Amino acid sequence: MAFAEMWGQLVTDSLLRPRTAARRIISTGAPAAFTLEAAVLVTCVGVVLGYAALLLSPGAVDRVSAAILGRPLVGAMVQLAALVIVVFLTVRIGRLFGGIGGFWDALALVVWLNAVMVLVQVVQLVALALAPPLAAALAIATILWALWAFANFVAELHGFKNPALVLGGVILTSIVLFFTTAMLLAIMGLTPPAVS
Repeated sequence: MAFAEMWGQLVTDSLLRPRTAARRIISTGAPAAFTLEAAVLVTCVGVVLGYAALLLSPGAVDRVSAAILGRPLVGAMVQLAALVIVVFLTVRIGRLFGGIGGFWDALALVVWLNAVMVLVQVVQLVALALAPPLAAALAIATILWALWAFANFVAELHGFKNPALVLGGVILTSIVLFFTTAMLLAIMGLTPPAVS
């Protein structure tokens, strides 16, 4: 029971006190092999849940995501690659501003954030099946929470004092990354044809 309570508390901290959660995750010093396995697992579960959402409500998923989810193996590879890119950027950009975070701690934090997002995806799927308007509101709240939680994770990782300033950097980097990814996917032919 203590094990379940520990994980439950970590999820609660992630939702309400993300910086505290980040501190606990970093302090665990999880082995690299475990973190990599967790990254693959979280990615695969996320793709499965995303595909389920696509089946439940095709119109609720953007065209790029729909194209990726329509090819599960490609989708898993793209999401795993995106996760690694996010970790790399988290470390490199943070260090440009005097941060002290390392790759494996950053990976552990990003993997954990994705794990919590998987839990939220389950709730969203239930809402999508029972009350679609609620699912839409929950999706917006999830995006806002994820940005704030990630900013706090980055602040803790690099020893930054003000997560609000980090949030600005996260949003700017996210916009650049989104458009870059969309362009690359379009070049690779992973976007579906326009609907006439």
